[in-house]
Amino acid sequence: MTHFLALVLFSLLVSIAFATLSSEHRTTAERIKYGAKVFGYFVGIGFLIAWVLYPLPL
Repeated sequence: MTHFLALVLFSLLVSIAFATLSSEHRTTAERIKYGAKVFGYFVGIGFLIAWVLYPLPL
């Protein structure tokens, strides 16, 4: 499993949990939109952190 696949899998599972447990989003459509937004934020922030940390020496 690559790091990217692990990031996507983690993001997917957490966004599903957040959308399911969210109490402020009442309808299914609102929960799906919220889950998709959270998923995008997780993946986007993961790429941003990777981009910032890439030039650092190992």
